[in-house]
Amino acid sequence: MLHKALWLGLLLTLLSVTLVFIFFHRSDREGTLASLKNGESLALQGRNTIPACVSCHGQAGEGNDALGYPRLAGLNAVYLAKQLADFARDPLDVGVKMESISRDYSKTPRIYKDLTIYSPGIREHAGMHNIAKALSADEKRDVAAYYAGLPFIATPKAIDFQTLERGRDLALRGKPEFQVPRCEACHGPNGEGFGEHFPPLAGQPIQYLLNQINQWQRGARDNDHLSMMKNVANMLTDGDKLNVAAYYSNRSYRVNVE
Repeated sequence: MLHKALWLGLLLTLLSVTLVFIFFHRSDREGTLASLKNGESLALQGRNTIPACVSCHGQAGEGNDALGYPRLAGLNAVYLAKQLADFARDPLDVGVKMESISRDYSKTPRIYKDLTIYSPGIREHAGMHNIAKALSADEKRDVAAYYAGLPFIATPKAIDFQTLERGRDLALRGKPEFQVPRCEACHGPNGEGFGEHFPPLAGQPIQYLLNQINQWQRGARDNDHLSMMKNVANMLTDGDKLNVAAYYSNRSYRVNVE
């Protein structure tokens, strides 16, 4: 009898664990579907004073070449959510704040914030700042997850041979004489991106890529992993920027397409 009771207890325990697993798995799945639906609604329709994402980024998240708005389709969800958080951050809310230093240094009030070696992430853009600030943390994750799952096929642009050769040299070799690494070292073969820190360059509008390098050089963008891109951008010439942006816009690329 004791043996049978032990077996019965074990079966009941297994049954309980299975039911709990099914419940939470179903709840998690339903939560994911609800999140994607909410992300789709924000992307296609917006909310209250928040405009629909498609008004700038294209109906399928393909971006806008003429206006330099980036594609969002197929980008890493964690990367996208981080960009929204960085757009929402107040540029002044960084590092140490202190009042003007008085002659008596011991009386100078100081307010210290949590500090790291690197910036917590700043992306300056008036329009995106207001939009991102109005989104809740959940909404940022929802819209990021929605765009991460969209398919995208890049259409190579016609570029002259010399520009492509120079851009290819930067992508594959970098400028070792100036300690500039090759682009593919971080952004992956063919510029298809790598993980949450290094987004794809292939398939992005030329003007968008140029704008971002210019912003890093001006200090208007400071949210890259370990300040790597900021340091690289500061060593690129105007010719380098044009060549590498044109090269990556000429790449064939597809994501989430079977």
